[in-house]
Amino acid sequence: MKFNKRQLNEFIIKHLNDEELRILCAVEFRDVYDDFSDGWGKKRKVIELIGWCERNAEEEKLLAVLQRERPRPFRITFGQTNVRVETVSVPKGKRNPRQIFISHAHQDAELAQRLAVDLRTNGWQTWIAPDSIQPGEQWVEAINRGLEESGVFIVLLTPEAVRSKWVKRETNVALSLEHEGEITFYPLDVKPCRPPALWRGYQFIAFKKEYQTDVARLLKLLASEAVTLQSPPKMETKPASRKIEKPKPAPATIEVQSREKLQILIPNPPDIRVHSITGKEMIRIPAGEFLYGENKEKRYLPEYWIAKTPVTNAEYSRFVIEKNYALPAHWQGANVPPNSIADHPVVYVSWRDAYAYSKWANCLLPTEEEWEKVSRGVDGRKYPWGNIWIDGYCNTIEVGIDSTSTVAHFSPDGDSPFGCVDMAGNVWEWTNSHYREDHNWYVLKGGAFGSNKMKCNNDFRISGFPDDWYYDIGFRVAVHF
Repeated sequence: MKFNKRQLNEFIIKHLNDEELRILCAVEFRDVYDDFSDGWGKKRKVIELIGWCERNAEEEKLLAVLQRERPRPFRITFGQTNVRVETVSVPKGKRNPRQIFISHAHQDAELAQRLAVDLRTNGWQTWIAPDSIQPGEQWVEAINRGLEESGVFIVLLTPEAVRSKWVKRETNVALSLEHEGEITFYPLDVKPCRPPALWRGYQFIAFKKEYQTDVARLLKLLASEAVTLQSPPKMETKPASRKIEKPKPAPATIEVQSREKLQILIPNPPDIRVHSITGKEMIRIPAGEFLYGENKEKRYLPEYWIAKTPVTNAEYSRFVIEKNYALPAHWQGANVPPNSIADHPVVYVSWRDAYAYSKWANCLLPTEEEWEKVSRGVDGRKYPWGNIWIDGYCNTIEVGIDSTSTVAHFSPDGDSPFGCVDMAGNVWEWTNSHYREDHNWYVLKGGAFGSNKMKCNNDFRISGFPDDWYYDIGFRVAVHF
């Protein structure tokens, strides 16, 4: 068959939506899929797909895939062809009580893939698109197989998922199977959204605060409610619909295996107070041991409280006005910062400036040990969210913002185990610890918007003189009640 690029382009745009095109490329043309950029629209993806097939002599394969997936419109558009259509026959297997079907919108693929890895690490099997779709297998056929084989169904509830026709279809089928006692249904509350009424009859599982804590809670729930599913029950003995009970409160720490197979201890959700002078939320850090520094030495710290966010420009302006203090350079001579950066961390502050603010606020600058315990938790993790770097979880050079961002911009994804934000990236933060005992340098932690991911390790440190101030240095405060 003659390869008509324009006709092919129009056919794909008309008969495949963006999600279907993404899955097709992920399953059949992985090299094209890997080159897709987040900002690309469907037309750009189609051009890339057709161009790649032309360059790699894969035109016949593309036509065969389209004919298999859209046989009737393909025949109407292109007429009878001699394109060979290959299919696979997948035998219907028994339902596996330890296989989890993960339903998600393509916009949530990164979180879904991360969850799949952690579930597999902890002994569960997963079915997730597009990885579980076999070459030559139609999407609907693959989804049906996954739903027939899996004993557990998880859906990531987000606005994008609620709008996705594929997520809706998968979830509605899962609910029907759940009602017949064939599958266990877990809706994960990832982002605020309004699911269909039928879905709201089930208790959602919170999954939007701190990833490792949420995974630990889910694993505990899966373990406690695991059921052995054999053949589908007879209609006359159909059990009543199972509703998920609210999980019991977690103990002080929960053991969960990370994807690197390390035992990680996760703190309970933090206690919070509002500081009377600054108005900042302060998070309680309980007394106890943690792993500190590059060598993960065991250290003990008594209880203290620390600000959830770095000090912002708006918060610093109260101090400037009340104490008639020197203005940060980027305020351009005004007593108040520009509205556009009011909720960004204050920068151009030296250690002496940060110390003066903390003294005015009746607070302290945290020591390096205090800062590090907040950022890495008690388990010695590499980054605030875990041991694996994830693009887009903090403001570093990798995301390309190239300036400070609001202190809540990367929350809750980038939050520390104790619920503090911006412990990695955005701005370097002053501490109250000397870099070396024989020098008057102070430790700076956390990395900044111009730093790469290597400088955001929880044990990474640089030094600064007390009078140094730069466009990427800020601070946060601590309190000992």
